[in-house]
Amino acid sequence: MNRRPDRSFVVPVGALRRAPGSRRRVEVEAELEGLSVSGSHVPEGQPVHLDAVLEAVHDGILVSGTVTTVWAGECRRCLEEARGELRVEVRELCVEQGDEETTYALGPEELDLAPIVHDACILDLPLAPLCSEECLGLCPECGANRNLERCACAPSPDPRWAQLVLLPGGEPDEPQHRQGRGPDAVG
Repeated sequence: MNRRPDRSFVVPVGALRRAPGSRRRVEVEAELEGLSVSGSHVPEGQPVHLDAVLEAVHDGILVSGTVTTVWAGECRRCLEEARGELRVEVRELCVEQGDEETTYALGPEELDLAPIVHDACILDLPLAPLCSEECLGLCPECGANRNLERCACAPSPDPRWAQLVLLPGGEPDEPQHRQGRGPDAVG
């Protein structure tokens, strides 16, 4: 594995390009800068791993494989640290003179896989991470982390239903007994 930070994801492809239909497996692990979105990031010093097959096709090189790394961020519910593994499948075409919106650049003798790895990570990082699916979040009244402690605050009613309290029998703390007519009437 090549560890030079500036060219870590650059692989030679000259021989591969001269043999259409041929394949070559590459495995690269290195750090990449700038892997962050609004809610999460790949921590500094954390390597990104690419395990891919390069295939010489008529127009260039087809890259198929998996990108893996670890991400970190702030849980959107409790504001504690959230961590997870990023695992992204990639299948991208690299050509010498192509549309940069749909393909990646290919040199005559080398291919820089960093843009493919970068884009795969950025597109798969969570925008609103959770520390766990069961996270209870913070109490909106006192701010206690409900994953770590119970608070004495009463659950606040949903403001969309606030007007229902004004209806007869709508007091939220009273038991609901129906008076009047009907099979459920108490009286």
